[in-house]
Amino acid sequence: MAQEASERPRGTATSGRDLVLDSVVKRFTDFTAVDDVSLTIPAGSFFALLGPSGCGKTTTLRMIAGLEQPTSGTISIGGEDVTRLAPHQRQVNTVFQSYALFPHMSVLDNVAFGLRRRRVSGTQEKAKAALDMVELGHLGARRPFQLSGGQQQRVALARALVNRPAVLLLDEPLGALDMKLRRQMQVELKAIQTDVGLTFIHVTHDQEEAMTMADTVAVMNKGRVEQLGPPRELYELPKTAFVANFLGKSNLMQGSVQEDLGGMIGVDVAGVRVLVPKDRATTHSGRVVAGVRPEKMRILEASDPVPDGVNQLLGDVVDASFTGISTEYLVDAPGVGLVGTFSQNLGQKPAAPGDKVRLVWDPEYTFGLAGDEDAAEGVDAV
Repeated sequence: MAQEASERPRGTATSGRDLVLDSVVKRFTDFTAVDDVSLTIPAGSFFALLGPSGCGKTTTLRMIAGLEQPTSGTISIGGEDVTRLAPHQRQVNTVFQSYALFPHMSVLDNVAFGLRRRRVSGTQEKAKAALDMVELGHLGARRPFQLSGGQQQRVALARALVNRPAVLLLDEPLGALDMKLRRQMQVELKAIQTDVGLTFIHVTHDQEEAMTMADTVAVMNKGRVEQLGPPRELYELPKTAFVANFLGKSNLMQGSVQEDLGGMIGVDVAGVRVLVPKDRATTHSGRVVAGVRPEKMRILEASDPVPDGVNQLLGDVVDASFTGISTEYLVDAPGVGLVGTFSQNLGQKPAAPGDKVRLVWDPEYTFGLAGDEDAAEGVDAV
């Protein structure tokens, strides 16, 4: 089923240049790379296409850019159908992971290149202003090879922004940077997008990157949009096992609905009752998959008193990994399998492999998926 994202981020001004993909399909011979994708991306938003390699996100970006033609469906910007327009005829610019800077030109000339080709007046002044925007105005005379990776990335961004496109496409733009610089650039990219107010569409396989910067994230899998929404909503309330596993970690447990408790359903998971809020479950009867994020659980000694109204599982610790701020535990719960949880290191006695423990969590953190979901889907996706 095609899905749409039509909510405009709060505080975003309407420019009338929303990007709309309507039932877009892209086939390569006998392979369908993008399968019936419909999206409305509000003007001025920071939108992320997130998914593993081969999910269709880059092909979608290339169709928006005009570098690939859809097999069927349409793409429009501000109500204008651009599906068959050449890349240079669209109000779109792309920043690639490779930066694609001209090595024989100065930084300033790289930024001014597109303006000169279009014979725009005030080329030098506009190029200098774009460099100032990315805080590189003092390096305009240098050549790209004299800059660091992060500085080259900013030059590529300035070169794209100087043309004031309706839509700026970012194709894994931070992939070549080291972790520290990558995180710094995440903050700076978001700040620049907020400042210029243009639509940014960011393609990435990095969950943290998408969730840090984007107003809305579309999680793609096998050519389709599995789920889209604000990052927190996707993380807290995944609708499929793939989303639950691809965005962080999840404990997914097969069960069946035994009780209707009004606002809750009671799910039998290996003989233990697990409560799931109805508004956090995709189905309210029959087979279901109950899920909970590891950090929502607490680990107690098996003999500790259990708070009222919580969900709980008994099990044996099979692994404890100290990570500094917390310890990650793997607990073997009979009939359920391995369950993961994190415990902050606050001075308490840590559990050790072989200890019998109780995992407890508030029912409000449980979510419910369809019973035919594969609990392992998305675990190894990269």
